[in-house]
Amino acid sequence: MNVLSIFDTHLTVNNTPFHFFWLRDNCPCAECLHPSGQRLQEIINLNLDIQILDAQYGNDQLFVEWQDGHQSVYPHALLFPSEAMSHTTNTDEGMTLWGSQLDQATVSVDYRDLDKPESKYQWLNHVNTHGIAFLHHVPNHDLQLLEVVDKFGYVRETNYGKYFEVITKENPENLAFTPKPLSLHTDNPYRHPVPSLQLLHCLVAAPEGGITALADGFYAAQIVKEQYKHHFDMLNRTILSYRFKSAEADLQSSGSIIETDTQGKVTKVRINNRSIQTIRLPFNEQRAFYEAYQCFMEVLHSEECKFTCKLEPGELMMFDNERVLHGREVAAIGERHLQGCYADKDSLLSTMRTIQGER
Repeated sequence: MNVLSIFDTHLTVNNTPFHFFWLRDNCPCAECLHPSGQRLQEIINLNLDIQILDAQYGNDQLFVEWQDGHQSVYPHALLFPSEAMSHTTNTDEGMTLWGSQLDQATVSVDYRDLDKPESKYQWLNHVNTHGIAFLHHVPNHDLQLLEVVDKFGYVRETNYGKYFEVITKENPENLAFTPKPLSLHTDNPYRHPVPSLQLLHCLVAAPEGGITALADGFYAAQIVKEQYKHHFDMLNRTILSYRFKSAEADLQSSGSIIETDTQGKVTKVRINNRSIQTIRLPFNEQRAFYEAYQCFMEVLHSEECKFTCKLEPGELMMFDNERVLHGREVAAIGERHLQGCYADKDSLLSTMRTIQGER
């Protein structure tokens, strides 16, 4: 049974209270809300003491007549969004943590199937939930990865251009362009904002070596929080500086190695040993920080966390650059050629929601 009660400053529907001003601010009529979903009224003009003349609830909607003569009709889903959301997938939630035993096949999709909405959604959702997804049978063409990005969003162009080549160079400006092993890291922590997605497409696999190492930074952070809480807190509260400098660019930013939201949930991981600047902390905090930093890196590189694979020609991986760390486990011997680029996760989530809406 639907119950409506009206008080001096608010009303209740099914025992849920709603302030009059909140209802007025969220009026969904054409006079108050543009078809795009954007508000037409300004908050500065909202009367926080507004009163109603009458209100009725029935047929899953609330009708309100305001003192100034305005009329509003609120659908049930606007008043009780949690009930409406229970029937759909929230693309901003749901996370699967993983370690060294990641089943690569479970986060892999055939590129030839991406024209099917369900396959595209599955591919993007792997990145959303696991932080990583693999594509197989990607055409082994130059710049094919840019066409992959076009399937869900836009390339994030940087000082490296729209894309970058992971090949051996004689005088590289970045260690990534050498055959040397690389410890696990996230890219571009010196940039604000950090590119949230990275794609790597294999065109030529090294005859020997060139093994890719991956780790779920959120999983490793959880281990540190559970087993070494004092280290977790130190990495969470300490702000570090990162920098990349070349003839064409001087990029600088700062942030903590483990970033959390107001509820303490890990939202970002930021590690790059090559670009971290001199760690300047009070003398009596330096050892505690270095112990925490080493602990996190040891956990990330442990047998429990580190996953290794070798990309073959026609394979492409896309991962959340603020969650998944990548590195080169074994030096590449012989010719090896990957092409990479950056994109942003907001486009990925937008495409997922669009596909949901079409179902």
